[in-house]
Amino acid sequence: MKAIGYVSAMALLLAGCGGGDETASVPADDMMPSGATTEVGEAGEAMTEEMDAAAVLAAVIDHERRDERRARDEWRHPVETLSFFGVEPSMTVIEALPGNGGWYSQILTPLLAEEGRLIGVTYPDSLWSRMFPEWSADNYERFGADITQMGRYMSVEGVEPRQATLGYAFDDIPDAENGQVDAVLLFRALHHLFRFEEPMIDTALAEVFDALAPGGVVGVVQHRAPEGAEASFATGDNGYLKQSDVVAAFERAGFVLEASSEINANPNDPADSYVWRLPPTTTNNPDTMAIGESDRMTLRFRKPE
Repeated sequence: MKAIGYVSAMALLLAGCGGGDETASVPADDMMPSGATTEVGEAGEAMTEEMDAAAVLAAVIDHERRDERRARDEWRHPVETLSFFGVEPSMTVIEALPGNGGWYSQILTPLLAEEGRLIGVTYPDSLWSRMFPEWSADNYERFGADITQMGRYMSVEGVEPRQATLGYAFDDIPDAENGQVDAVLLFRALHHLFRFEEPMIDTALAEVFDALAPGGVVGVVQHRAPEGAEASFATGDNGYLKQSDVVAAFERAGFVLEASSEINANPNDPADSYVWRLPPTTTNNPDTMAIGESDRMTLRFRKPE
């Protein structure tokens, strides 16, 4: 699939060129099976497209508009993370819980502006009001919760996407989007879906499953609780979830765990208290600043073909 090919292309860019002397000394005719010229040509074209996609991502990441946000790259590893998920500029992508002017939106909007399409999906009002009993119009703006304003929330100065940025709620992604989405990205967006007496996680993942095209990918980056933590600690109330619980929820929804990565791991985080004690939420405590951002699982799920 093109997503996996893109991962390979990005690996080449990130790793650079190796030695390869022995391979280079073998005549090309000895390495190519009879009748394979057309296949190799097509593969070469595909690799060129994938390398071009990698160059687009690199240009977005390096753009000066990100200068004030670049400090978090140390903890969020956007090139490695988006490469691991196989995100390409031509894809239709859902970003979950993008917020208002969100950190990853400022990457995804320019990345997808020319060839792709970006959709923002947020919590429904019923969940927001449980999270914040005094829910108000100011909170809508602060958290980017008005689906009619998603294009504004996810906008980037100087970038005009060719296709409008739409907004939906987790429990009501329209049937018109079924099978139309290539990738869904959940950056630290799952914990509230696991909370409360009637968690919304199964409903949300069922909607995501329907929206994805067969073979589509879900990328998860989520605050990670130790597997040995008490179940009561890892309900989402503290921001942390056990990786095993996340995997189980996705498997219930029909997804297959394709790969996991330690790209966004932080072994200095003991994950033994609420996650908001850490930066970027709390920045005035030297002890938690020394820890850095949270320890995070990075998981890639696939909707079966």
